[in-house]
Amino acid sequence: MSERILYQFPISHYCEKTRWQLDHKGLSYRTVNLVPVAHRLRTRWLARTNTVPVLCDGRRRVGDSTRIAYYLEKYYPEPSLLPRASDERARVIELEQQFDYYGAHVRRWAYGHLLDRPEVQELLVGDCDLPGPMTRLAGPVVSEVIRRGYAINPGSVMRSEQQLEAALVLLENTLHKGDGRYLVGGRFSLADIAAASMLAPLVSPRGSPWDLFEEGSLPSALQARIEGWRARPAGEWLLARYAEDR
Repeated sequence: MSERILYQFPISHYCEKTRWQLDHKGLSYRTVNLVPVAHRLRTRWLARTNTVPVLCDGRRRVGDSTRIAYYLEKYYPEPSLLPRASDERARVIELEQQFDYYGAHVRRWAYGHLLDRPEVQELLVGDCDLPGPMTRLAGPVVSEVIRRGYAINPGSVMRSEQQLEAALVLLENTLHKGDGRYLVGGRFSLADIAAASMLAPLVSPRGSPWDLFEEGSLPSALQARIEGWRARPAGEWLLARYAEDR
């Protein structure tokens, strides 16, 4: 059997979206962690893309978490994450696209507050098979390129935080219209994976890639914001999906 490889950043919520889908379908794979910025040399060669994740499934190579999602639904349809009913299927696709959009704002907000913390630095470059001295040098360089590439500054981080409220309201309104557990049709779907993985960095579910920080180590204002998100219906749902479905 051909090997299945996921090229990724461990901390990326877009990569988490793909890992979750692979795990849900029971598909074996191994991960290869790439160094941010330098990753483009590999991803361009593999799948003509500048981003991760990239999935190599035997001879097939697919980049972008959404393209990977539909590739997996095509070639590994069971258990399905797309409803058969056309209206429900369309709603899942719509929500997946919406939460993917909000994921970029989650990323900017999270990096804006946490990029320079050693726990984040370790996840960015610490498990990429770099020699020790190079790892220490790469961390600050990668952080600076991320800061510039994602336009991380006080103004943009504040604007992204406003978008996070819209994302949480979308999640809560969707839950209110449904059964309160799953977003579409009363069953687990790609919409749930997209929403949970994109928004999970806001509440750091236990056992998730963002469960990084010792209790009380974050600034009090930031900790209060996270606790506030955890206490609202959207936050409770995010924690429940990781506890029950991840």
